[in-house]
Parts: sequence; C-alpha cells; structure tokens
Amino acid sequence: MALRNLGRAKVRSVLAAVGVIIGVTAIASIGIFGESLKNAVLENFKDLANEVIITPSRTHGYSAIDERTLMKIEKSPYISEIIPVKSAAAEIISKKRTISTVYGLDEDDAREMFKAESGKISFGGRCVVGKMLAEALELRVGSKIYVSGKLFKVSAILEAEGARFDVNPNYAVIISREDFDKLFGDGYDIVIVKVKSIEDVSRFKEYVESRINYKEKVVDVFEMKSILERIEKAFAQINLFLMAIAGVSLLVAGVSILNVMLMSTIERTKEIGILRAIGAQRSDVLKIFLYEALILGVFGSVIGACLSFVAGYGITGLIVGKTEYVFSLSSALYALFGLFFGILTALVSGLYPAYRASKLDPIVALRFE
Repeated sequence: MALRNLGRAKVRSVLAAVGVIIGVTAIASIGIFGESLKNAVLENFKDLANEVIITPSRTHGYSAIDERTLMKIEKSPYISEIIPVKSAAAEIISKKRTISTVYGLDEDDAREMFKAESGKISFGGRCVVGKMLAEALELRVGSKIYVSGKLFKVSAILEAEGARFDVNPNYAVIISREDFDKLFGDGYDIVIVKVKSIEDVSRFKEYVESRINYKEKVVDVFEMKSILERIEKAFAQINLFLMAIAGVSLLVAGVSILNVMLMSTIERTKEIGILRAIGAQRSDVLKIFLYEALILGVFGSVIGACLSFVAGYGITGLIVGKTEYVFSLSSALYALFGLFFGILTALVSGLYPAYRASKLDPIVALRFE
C-alpha cells in the first residue's frame, strides 16, 4: 500500500528521493575524501611514529648534551638506532655571505638521513650544502666556502626536504663531527632516537626519566608520535566540520519529504476516513505514512551510499592524487553513517505528517472534499 501511495505522486516522490541521494552522497563522499586525505598525509610521517627527539633542558640551564649523558642514552635496551647531532649558527662565505645553521654529523648518519641531488655525501675537509642555501649562495659541487673562517669544499648538494621536526638541511651546511668540534666545541644539541617499536616509546621515556632526569631535568624528551596524533585529531575535526556543512543538503531533503507527506495527507484525507470507518486503527494509519517515509529514505540512502564511493574516488583522485585509501574499512563506515543518517532524516521528517494523519477524525475526514 505504501508503494502504491508513493506511485500516485511519482514526481514529488522521485524529487524527495533525489534530495536524499544528494544529501547522503555529499556527507559520505566528503567523509571518505577527508579520511583518504588524512591517510595520505600521515603516510609521509609513518617512519616518525617510533622516533624520539632528545634535547638539552634549556629551561634548567643545560645548553648541550654531553658525552656522559649520550652514553646513558645509548645503553637503553629499547633503542634500535641513535643519531647524535651537533648544531650551531655560523657565518658562511662564498661569492656571497650569510649566517646559516651548521650541523655536525657522522658520514653514515648523514647518508641515511638525506639524499644528494648532485655529488656524493662525504666529509673530511668537505661539506654538504642544503638545496635552498646552495641556490641562495650560487653553489655547486666543487665550490669552496668558508664556514666560520675554515675552508671547505662542497661534496654534495642535498635534495630539498619538506617539513621536518628533527634536522632540516634546506638552509644548512653539514660537516663531520670532528670538524664541528674544532670549530664550535663539544656537546650535542639534538639526539635522534629510533626505538624498536611504538610500544617502546613510553618505556624509553621512563628509562630517560629514571636514569638521566632522576635528580634534575637534564634533557627534554619529545615523542614524534604525539605530532601524528595531533595531525590525526585536526583532520578529524576538519572532516566533521565539512560533513556538517554537507549535512545541510540532507536537511533540505528532509523538508522535501515532509512536504511530500503533508501533501499526501491532505490529498488522501477522505481515504484515511474510509480506512478508519472500516476498522483501521490510528496506529495502522501512522504505520502506513511512516512506511512511505521509510521507503523514500531507504531508496535514496542506499543509492547515495553507493554513489559516495564514486564521488569520493573522483574527489580524492583529483585533489590528493592517490586513491588507494578510498576503498577501505573507514570509507565503508562513512558510507554506512550516510546511509543511517539518510534513513533517520526521512523517518523524522515523516513523523509529523504520519501523526497528523492518524489523528484525523473519521467523520470529518469522510466529509472532506
């Protein structure tokens, strides 16, 4: 009976269903896009999840990490790799002059952390220059520069790096730790630690607090996974905001369903009177109208949920460039959320018309023309 009644006003019913389709598609596809974008961004930081940055506690008067503290860090059973880094600001002179950051690193560590765009990373009277600094000073492989008064030959120009939270080489010069000590003295400014697993991050922090910071705070420990958590939280908030905006279209669809059902109630007033006269209960009339709203909601929501994958795939491919995250469990959950929300909107929109129809007086309804 519900299907037959909807068929009487095909145009209105189809338009109401189209509104639901658009609303569900908008909500779910934006959710899928947001999740895909978040995963694509986090992919660039996946190697940082088990990385810990240790710096001297400057608020407690420590300006560098000494060899003794470094040895204690190295003894931790949770470490898989450790990279001590020295840094200082120094005058760089070639054809031009500037003040830039100078890092002191072991050659093997430098090769592991960075990639050379030209030349080969090697130290011992030689240095490596970041991409941006090389362009600013018009340097190339083989160029000679003075670092804090000492002459070095450029062995390599590094590839440009994106955002980094440990060592950013773009505007820096990298020399060996031995050369660094001769120019600037002992002590480490950063110690990059990679633990064996993400679960070992908290254990390593406890180790540092109990073995190094037990009397006073000598070093600060910063876990990189906290940045990933903040990024994930920020994307979740942005995604929720965008879905709320898309939800407006579903509310418009709900108003359309409300209009269809109210018009149907008015047009079928006499039919409702006949139903009541032959023994139909108010609950029966209520169910008939709710079933009609439910059919519109289910029909539109199912199609919208399916189309959301197509829309999400297109938006993600166009903006992110990667579509491998579209067809995932999280995407299916967003589609189910859109489906549920679409059906719920249709039912809520049909409640008032259904209630109004069930409350009609049979005698008054039979007299209605």
